[in-house]
Amino acid sequence: MKKTTKYCQIIILFFFFSSCKTNNKEIKLSGNVETFEVIRLDQVLSKNIDQVHEVYLNYPELYKNFYTNMIRAGEKEEILVSKLPKETADKLKLFINDSIISNILEEVQLEFPDFKYYNEEISKGLNRYESLFGVSYPKNKIGTFFSLFNADVHEFDSIIWIGLDMYLGPKNEITNLIPTESLPQYVKNKMDKKYIVSDVIFGYLMTHNPQYMGDDLLSKLLSYGKTAYLMNLLLPDEDPENKFRYNSSELKWCEENEKYIWQYIIDQEILYEKDFNKISYFFNPGPFTKNFGKDSPAYIGIWLGYRIIQDYAKKTNLDISEILNEKNSQKILSTYEPK
Repeated sequence: MKKTTKYCQIIILFFFFSSCKTNNKEIKLSGNVETFEVIRLDQVLSKNIDQVHEVYLNYPELYKNFYTNMIRAGEKEEILVSKLPKETADKLKLFINDSIISNILEEVQLEFPDFKYYNEEISKGLNRYESLFGVSYPKNKIGTFFSLFNADVHEFDSIIWIGLDMYLGPKNEITNLIPTESLPQYVKNKMDKKYIVSDVIFGYLMTHNPQYMGDDLLSKLLSYGKTAYLMNLLLPDEDPENKFRYNSSELKWCEENEKYIWQYIIDQEILYEKDFNKISYFFNPGPFTKNFGKDSPAYIGIWLGYRIIQDYAKKTNLDISEILNEKNSQKILSTYEPK
């Protein structure tokens, strides 16, 4: 997720961790799952400009970013007023009434006539989080909006916002019409709605339960690995590859090349490298991971970190809270055996 953000206000009291004992392989749902209220701002754009403005004013942070960064229409100060100046209103009208924009919005409605399934699955994941850590969080809102292919999952105004145009599907006609200069093919290939649930939960964990362990490569592998491992527990029904934004062949590549990935890190003597410019390719988006060939997927550092934590969990049989609280990277690494 590019700019992961706050989704709901949760105060995690770490003293809960010591008393929280949950089976690593299963986190049960806690009672009835309360879903979020869904705000379909993508549907609001079909209304007239005054109605659009009136609704968007309820979400000022999103509105400012939408106006200035996403559609690049002007300055933030021009938008958060009770009545739009004529020039500003004309800019928004041009955008909303544009035939291409209208076609994209129609396609979004066809692909996402409702958001019930995603709402339920996201709610289940956060319900398990609540059950796991013994905390409660307010069931606030999830919003869907049109980002002009600029944003997938972000948080503004303490609401989860999902840019549905970024999930139209890699084979969608509109997706394919976007020039690769504007949207690289490797991004188009991942514009799949099957990633929505895991994108939201992973981003949520990166924000609300960060697992920072240090700046060297090993520490970053373990930091991401803990998050991925926790997400795996929260989303037991998700296909394994979805949790890494992979397809089945990409996940298979990782599984078949785990020893090779690890040996490369050892041979290049970068396990304790702290210069992010020298190790960032393990975590960056892209068509593949640099130095590992065009058949490799991106983000192999996240997957490898997950595997290290997975081994640690299996061989120590520790509770998830103990795994997350363990800061000794050598202790965690001591149980790892690349397959």
